[in-house]
Amino acid sequence: MKEHGNTDSTSQSVLRRIAGIYPQLSLVETRIADRVMEYPFEVIRSSTEELAGICEVSTASIIRFCKKLGYTGFTELKITLAQEVGSLVPRLTTASDQQECSDYVAHVLQQSIDGMERTVSTLDKDMLNAAIQAIANARVIDIYGAGESYVVAENLQMKLRRLGIVANLHSNPHLQVMSTASLQSGDVAIGISLSGCTQGTVDAVAFAAEKGATTIAITNFPDFPLAEKADILLKTNTIETIFPHSSIAARQAQHLMVDLIFVGLLVDYKGKFIKTYDYYNKVIAKKG
Repeated sequence: MKEHGNTDSTSQSVLRRIAGIYPQLSLVETRIADRVMEYPFEVIRSSTEELAGICEVSTASIIRFCKKLGYTGFTELKITLAQEVGSLVPRLTTASDQQECSDYVAHVLQQSIDGMERTVSTLDKDMLNAAIQAIANARVIDIYGAGESYVVAENLQMKLRRLGIVANLHSNPHLQVMSTASLQSGDVAIGISLSGCTQGTVDAVAFAAEKGATTIAITNFPDFPLAEKADILLKTNTIETIFPHSSIAARQAQHLMVDLIFVGLLVDYKGKFIKTYDYYNKVIAKKG
């Protein structure tokens, strides 16, 4: 199990740390700092070698820069950066920036479409099939998520319930961990987190793994803690912009992954779930 240093969401902002020491940075460090500040989502997705190539510096310079900011290395910096960028507000510095935000209907639509298209184009179908098989054969399912990922978790729970699958979901992180105590081999635990760094979700998945459950991660970042603790990785692929509603594309991609699981269960295990699904639809129709 890999350690990543301090991943507490209350850690000081990466961008604030950079701003605090920016005047003291060398020319090489300034190139790295500028890249991190201008393209945080790209940096989160980059390896040390990739960022070094973009900045035209050595990998050692990247590591020294991270340590100068107080991090153990590039991975810890990326984790902290991933936790903070979702709350960034736009810096409208050009006319094109202003136009992009004023035409929010087209912007939101295109961002959502792009995120779902990228997710499908890079989808690992073997992983998806493995997740569907594990869920179909599980005694019980635990689902964990926080914030907007909790909304996606509710959607997944509802869809599984429509198929007659027992799925537990708790909003309280303590109850999430408590729920793992009843899991056993053959059960499934699903953690949903855009960043893959939400500590409550990561902890619950880790405890579920200790109980022998098959663990599934739905996340955008495969190199971060949640993915590393999962047996099966369902990776979304969104590239957010620094925009007030920047989580829209990510959330749509997560819902897409939920729909793929739901439809996959109906298609691959129709004989097992179709009666319950038809019964649910009849009950809903009667309720109007």
